[in-house]
Amino acid sequence: MYVDVHAHIVHPSFAGEEDAVAQRAADAGLEYVIVNGLEPKSNRAVVELCSRHDHLLPAVGIYPVDACAHTLDRDAWAHDWPAPEAFDPDAEIDWIDSVADDVIAIGECGLDQYWVKDQAAEQERVLRRLCEVALAHDKPLILHTRKAEARTLEILLEMGVTKADFHCFGGKLKLAQRIAAAGYYLSIPPVVLRAEGFQRFAAKLPMDRLLTETDCPYMGPHKGERNEPKNVPIGVEAMASARGVSSAEMAQAIRDNFQRLFGL
Repeated sequence: MYVDVHAHIVHPSFAGEEDAVAQRAADAGLEYVIVNGLEPKSNRAVVELCSRHDHLLPAVGIYPVDACAHTLDRDAWAHDWPAPEAFDPDAEIDWIDSVADDVIAIGECGLDQYWVKDQAAEQERVLRRLCEVALAHDKPLILHTRKAEARTLEILLEMGVTKADFHCFGGKLKLAQRIAAAGYYLSIPPVVLRAEGFQRFAAKLPMDRLLTETDCPYMGPHKGERNEPKNVPIGVEAMASARGVSSAEMAQAIRDNFQRLFGL
Protein backbone atom coordinates (compact mmCIF):
# COMPACT_ATOMS: atom_id res chain seq x y z
CA MET A 1 0.00 0.00 0.00
CA TYR A 2 3.02 2.32 -0.31
CA VAL A 3 3.31 5.09 -2.89
CA ASP A 4 6.12 7.33 -4.15
CA VAL A 5 4.82 10.52 -5.76
CA HIS A 6 8.17 11.88 -6.93
CA ALA A 7 11.07 9.78 -8.20
CA HIS A 8 13.84 10.33 -10.72
CA ILE A 9 14.51 6.79 -11.88
CA VAL A 10 15.51 8.27 -15.23
CA HIS A 11 18.78 9.65 -13.85
CA PRO A 12 22.45 8.94 -14.50
CA SER A 13 22.72 7.34 -11.05
CA PHE A 14 20.38 4.58 -12.21
CA ALA A 15 21.73 4.14 -15.75
CA GLY A 16 21.22 0.51 -16.76
CA GLU A 17 19.39 -0.29 -13.50
CA GLU A 18 16.01 1.30 -14.18
CA ASP A 19 14.11 -1.98 -14.49
CA ALA A 20 15.85 -3.43 -11.43
CA VAL A 21 14.94 -0.33 -9.40
CA ALA A 22 11.33 -0.74 -10.51
CA GLN A 23 11.35 -4.39 -9.45
CA ARG A 24 12.90 -3.62 -6.06
CA ALA A 25 10.16 -1.04 -5.50
CA ALA A 26 7.46 -3.62 -6.22
CA ASP A 27 9.19 -6.15 -3.95
CA ALA A 28 9.17 -3.55 -1.13
CA GLY A 29 5.41 -3.08 -1.40
CA LEU A 30 5.25 0.01 -3.62
CA GLU A 31 1.87 -0.02 -5.34
CA TYR A 32 2.67 3.05 -7.43
CA VAL A 33 5.77 5.12 -8.20
CA ILE A 34 5.38 8.41 -10.09
CA VAL A 35 8.46 8.97 -12.25
CA ASN A 36 9.08 12.64 -13.07
CA GLY A 37 10.62 14.19 -16.16
CA LEU A 38 12.50 17.48 -16.20
CA GLU A 39 13.09 18.50 -19.83
CA PRO A 40 12.63 17.03 -23.33
CA LYS A 41 15.07 14.11 -23.07
CA SER A 42 14.01 12.88 -19.64
CA ASN A 43 10.32 13.45 -20.31
CA ARG A 44 10.41 11.00 -23.22
CA ALA A 45 12.58 8.53 -21.31
CA VAL A 46 10.07 8.61 -18.44
CA VAL A 47 7.18 7.78 -20.76
CA GLU A 48 9.16 4.91 -22.28
CA LEU A 49 10.24 3.46 -18.93
CA CYS A 50 6.76 3.61 -17.46
CA SER A 51 5.34 1.81 -20.50
CA ARG A 52 7.27 -1.28 -19.33
CA HIS A 53 5.98 -1.34 -15.73
CA ASP A 54 2.37 -1.14 -14.60
CA HIS A 55 3.29 0.30 -11.21
CA LEU A 56 5.38 3.14 -12.68
CA LEU A 57 3.32 6.20 -13.61
CA PRO A 58 4.73 8.96 -15.85
CA ALA A 59 4.68 12.66 -14.99
CA VAL A 60 6.18 15.10 -17.49
CA GLY A 61 7.18 18.68 -16.88
CA ILE A 62 9.89 21.32 -17.01
CA TYR A 63 12.14 21.74 -14.00
CA PRO A 64 12.46 25.46 -13.23
CA VAL A 65 16.21 25.59 -13.81
CA ASP A 66 15.69 23.92 -17.19
CA ALA A 67 12.79 26.29 -17.89
CA CYS A 68 15.22 29.20 -18.10
CA ALA A 69 18.14 27.33 -19.68
CA HIS A 70 17.72 29.28 -22.91
CA THR A 71 18.02 32.65 -21.13
CA LEU A 72 20.87 31.87 -18.70
CA ASP A 73 24.15 33.75 -18.81
CA ARG A 74 26.38 30.70 -19.24
CA ASP A 75 29.57 32.69 -18.68
CA ALA A 76 28.27 33.52 -15.19
CA TRP A 77 27.30 29.95 -14.29
CA ALA A 78 29.04 29.29 -10.96
CA HIS A 79 27.85 25.83 -9.91
CA ASP A 80 29.98 22.69 -9.93
CA TRP A 81 27.63 20.96 -12.34
CA PRO A 82 27.07 21.89 -16.00
CA ALA A 83 24.53 24.50 -16.98
CA PRO A 84 21.39 22.84 -18.37
CA GLU A 85 21.07 22.31 -22.09
CA ALA A 86 18.99 24.99 -23.77
CA PHE A 87 15.72 24.09 -25.51
CA ASP A 88 12.49 25.82 -26.52
CA PRO A 89 10.23 25.61 -23.44
CA ASP A 90 7.13 26.58 -25.39
CA ALA A 91 7.61 23.74 -27.86
CA GLU A 92 8.04 21.36 -24.92
CA ILE A 93 4.90 22.67 -23.25
CA ASP A 94 3.02 22.03 -26.49
CA TRP A 95 4.31 18.44 -26.44
CA ILE A 96 3.33 18.05 -22.77
CA ASP A 97 -0.14 19.29 -23.68
CA SER A 98 -0.32 16.67 -26.45
CA VAL A 99 0.42 13.77 -24.07
CA ALA A 100 -1.23 15.14 -20.91
CA ASP A 101 -4.19 12.77 -21.06
CA ASP A 102 -1.79 9.81 -20.96
CA VAL A 103 0.24 10.86 -17.89
CA ILE A 104 -0.64 10.94 -14.21
CA ALA A 105 0.50 14.51 -13.49
CA ILE A 106 2.28 17.58 -14.82
CA GLY A 107 5.69 18.01 -13.24
CA GLU A 108 8.27 18.37 -12.08
CA CYS A 109 7.72 22.07 -12.52
CA GLY A 110 7.65 25.20 -10.42
CA LEU A 111 10.00 27.94 -9.28
CA ASP A 112 13.57 27.96 -7.99
CA GLN A 113 15.36 30.84 -6.34
CA TYR A 114 18.15 28.68 -4.91
CA TRP A 115 20.12 27.59 -7.97
CA VAL A 116 19.18 30.57 -10.15
CA LYS A 117 18.22 33.93 -8.68
CA ASP A 118 17.77 36.16 -11.73
CA GLN A 119 15.33 34.15 -13.84
CA ALA A 120 12.08 34.57 -11.92
CA ALA A 121 10.12 36.11 -14.80
CA GLU A 122 10.82 33.28 -17.26
CA GLN A 123 10.28 30.59 -14.62
CA GLU A 124 6.92 32.11 -13.72
CA ARG A 125 5.90 32.34 -17.36
CA VAL A 126 6.65 28.66 -17.93
CA LEU A 127 4.92 27.65 -14.69
CA ARG A 128 1.80 29.56 -15.65
CA ARG A 129 1.66 27.83 -19.02
CA LEU A 130 2.05 24.44 -17.34
CA CYS A 131 -0.70 25.35 -14.89
CA GLU A 132 -2.93 26.04 -17.89
CA VAL A 133 -2.13 22.60 -19.30
CA ALA A 134 -2.86 20.94 -15.97
CA LEU A 135 -6.17 22.76 -15.64
CA ALA A 136 -7.20 21.96 -19.21
CA HIS A 137 -6.61 18.24 -18.67
CA ASP A 138 -7.63 18.08 -14.98
CA LYS A 139 -4.19 16.86 -13.92
CA PRO A 140 -2.36 17.51 -10.64
CA LEU A 141 0.86 19.51 -10.57
CA ILE A 142 4.01 18.17 -8.89
CA LEU A 143 5.93 21.22 -7.76
CA HIS A 144 9.50 22.22 -7.02
CA THR A 145 9.41 25.40 -4.93
CA ARG A 146 12.89 25.87 -3.45
CA LYS A 147 13.26 29.35 -1.94
CA ALA A 148 10.10 30.36 -3.83
CA GLU A 149 7.46 28.53 -1.83
CA ALA A 150 5.20 31.48 -1.03
CA ARG A 151 5.31 32.83 -4.59
CA THR A 152 4.39 29.43 -6.00
CA LEU A 153 1.39 29.29 -3.68
CA GLU A 154 0.31 32.77 -4.83
CA ILE A 155 0.41 31.71 -8.48
CA LEU A 156 -1.60 28.54 -7.88
CA LEU A 157 -4.30 30.42 -6.00
CA GLU A 158 -4.38 33.18 -8.60
CA MET A 159 -4.81 30.66 -11.43
CA GLY A 160 -7.41 28.55 -9.68
CA VAL A 161 -5.31 25.39 -9.45
CA THR A 162 -6.92 22.91 -7.05
CA LYS A 163 -4.73 19.81 -7.47
CA ALA A 164 -1.06 20.02 -6.53
CA ASP A 165 1.69 18.42 -4.49
CA PHE A 166 4.52 20.52 -3.06
CA HIS A 167 7.33 17.99 -3.26
CA CYS A 168 10.15 17.94 -0.72
CA PHE A 169 8.87 21.22 0.76
CA GLY A 170 11.62 23.20 2.47
CA GLY A 171 9.72 26.23 3.76
CA LYS A 172 8.43 27.15 7.19
CA LEU A 173 5.75 25.21 9.07
CA LYS A 174 3.30 28.13 9.00
CA LEU A 175 3.54 28.31 5.21
CA ALA A 176 3.16 24.54 4.96
CA GLN A 177 0.00 24.85 7.04
CA ARG A 178 -1.31 27.54 4.67
CA ILE A 179 -0.61 25.26 1.72
CA ALA A 180 -2.47 22.40 3.40
CA ALA A 181 -5.37 24.69 4.32
CA ALA A 182 -5.63 25.70 0.66
CA GLY A 183 -6.25 22.05 -0.21
CA TYR A 184 -2.82 21.15 -1.56
CA TYR A 185 -0.59 18.25 -0.53
CA LEU A 186 3.00 18.05 0.73
CA SER A 187 5.17 14.98 0.15
CA ILE A 188 7.91 13.88 2.50
CA PRO A 189 11.04 11.87 1.52
CA PRO A 190 12.78 9.12 3.51
CA VAL A 191 15.34 11.62 4.82
CA VAL A 192 12.61 12.30 7.41
CA LEU A 193 14.32 9.54 9.38
CA ARG A 194 17.11 12.01 10.22
CA ALA A 195 15.65 15.43 9.36
CA GLU A 196 13.82 17.28 12.12
CA GLY A 197 12.10 19.68 9.72
CA PHE A 198 10.33 16.86 7.89
CA GLN A 199 9.54 15.17 11.21
CA ARG A 200 7.81 18.41 12.27
CA PHE A 201 5.73 18.42 9.09
CA ALA A 202 4.73 14.79 9.65
CA ALA A 203 3.68 15.60 13.20
CA LYS A 204 1.94 18.93 12.68
CA LEU A 205 0.33 18.99 9.22
CA PRO A 206 -3.15 17.56 8.68
CA MET A 207 -2.94 13.83 8.11
CA ASP A 208 -5.12 14.14 5.01
CA ARG A 209 -2.56 16.40 3.27
CA LEU A 210 0.53 14.18 3.60
CA LEU A 211 2.12 12.11 0.86
CA THR A 212 5.37 10.16 0.49
CA GLU A 213 8.10 10.52 -2.12
CA THR A 214 11.75 9.69 -2.53
CA ASP A 215 13.12 12.41 -4.86
CA CYS A 216 15.58 9.62 -5.63
CA PRO A 217 18.48 9.39 -6.01
CA TYR A 218 18.48 12.19 -3.40
CA MET A 219 16.96 12.55 0.08
CA GLY A 220 17.62 9.02 1.32
CA PRO A 221 17.22 7.81 4.91
CA HIS A 222 20.95 7.20 5.36
CA LYS A 223 23.53 9.87 4.60
CA GLY A 224 25.69 9.18 1.58
CA GLU A 225 23.56 6.34 0.22
CA ARG A 226 21.71 6.49 -3.08
CA ASN A 227 17.98 6.72 -2.47
CA GLU A 228 15.38 4.71 -4.39
CA PRO A 229 11.63 3.95 -4.12
CA LYS A 230 12.15 0.81 -2.04
CA ASN A 231 12.99 3.16 0.88
CA VAL A 232 9.47 4.62 1.13
CA PRO A 233 8.48 2.21 3.96
CA ILE A 234 11.38 3.59 6.03
CA GLY A 235 10.00 7.09 5.53
CA VAL A 236 6.47 6.03 6.45
CA GLU A 237 7.71 4.44 9.66
CA ALA A 238 9.62 7.61 10.60
CA MET A 239 6.59 9.79 9.82
CA ALA A 240 4.39 7.56 11.95
CA SER A 241 6.86 7.72 14.83
CA ALA A 242 6.98 11.52 14.63
CA ARG A 243 3.20 11.71 14.75
CA GLY A 244 2.67 9.03 17.37
CA VAL A 245 0.54 6.72 15.22
CA SER A 246 1.09 3.23 13.86
CA SER A 247 2.93 2.70 10.59
CA ALA A 248 -0.17 1.00 9.21
CA GLU A 249 -2.34 4.01 10.03
CA MET A 250 0.12 6.40 8.42
CA ALA A 251 0.48 4.23 5.31
CA GLN A 252 -3.28 3.96 4.90
CA ALA A 253 -3.78 7.71 5.27
CA ILE A 254 -1.11 8.38 2.64
CA ARG A 255 -2.64 5.82 0.30
CA ASP A 256 -6.06 7.49 0.73
CA ASN A 257 -4.52 10.88 -0.02
CA PHE A 258 -2.85 9.49 -3.14
CA GLN A 259 -6.17 8.18 -4.37
CA ARG A 260 -7.85 11.51 -3.69
CA LEU A 261 -5.24 13.53 -5.58
CA PHE A 262 -4.41 11.20 -8.46
CA GLY A 263 -7.62 9.19 -8.78
CA LEU A 264 -5.97 5.79 -8.35
